[in-house]
Amino acid sequence: MRLVRGGLTFSFAARRAAARRRASDDHGAQRPGRNEMATAENVTATPTRAQAEKAASAMLDGANARENLATRLKVARYAAWRARFDGMSGSRAAAGIGDARLFRGSEDTVVVLAGVPGYRDALAWAEGGWKTAIPADDVEGPPAVYYEVDPDQEAAGAEAAFDASPRPLKLMSHFKVHDYDKWHELFLKMDNSRVGGGMTNPAIFRGGDDGNDLLVLGDVADAARFRAWLIEDFMTGYPAATGADRGTYRFALELGT
Repeated sequence: MRLVRGGLTFSFAARRAAARRRASDDHGAQRPGRNEMATAENVTATPTRAQAEKAASAMLDGANARENLATRLKVARYAAWRARFDGMSGSRAAAGIGDARLFRGSEDTVVVLAGVPGYRDALAWAEGGWKTAIPADDVEGPPAVYYEVDPDQEAAGAEAAFDASPRPLKLMSHFKVHDYDKWHELFLKMDNSRVGGGMTNPAIFRGGDDGNDLLVLGDVADAARFRAWLIEDFMTGYPAATGADRGTYRFALELGT
């Protein structure tokens, strides 16, 4: 089997089969670190598995969001760069970049989350098109560009094909929380749980205009295992307690690597 998303094709059969076996073995199991989140203040009613599966499917449904492209850059002077970024909204619209949102991490690292029509547009963006819609001044080195893929979609007449099995999947998680400090405290306690679900190297970025608007980028071992983890996590009730249950989760590959 091969996978396609907007003209992007790659083999996924072996990884999906192994993921399903592991997800089946882990069904209903509680991962280390899950109980570390319990406090008297954040306990909520536990959703049923059916409710959790429905919620996970909605959050992973690419049709529900237009955010299929993330561009990660490091800028030397954020304030000046941000002013120029805000003044280039017309250039982004002309380039077909829709709904661009800016997120800021540590050490002047920023991420622009947006939508593009398809893979060819994303590839052109990664190959330098970003310079026409994002201020290139004060950007240190080439940006990392992540484009959404669908691990469950079959190939059909793709325009560009390559074997991406050596490439790790990326995860783009976008959601709002009620209180960042409360959410972050629980997030740190869940490290063992995330690793058990196959997610590593998470990086948190906060909205440039709303500190409770969050983007988390990370590596995912395989999509099926992460989905199983997301269902179990939802069943704890803690995503609802923090507000992180109304987000979108996108699997992606880094372009240009």
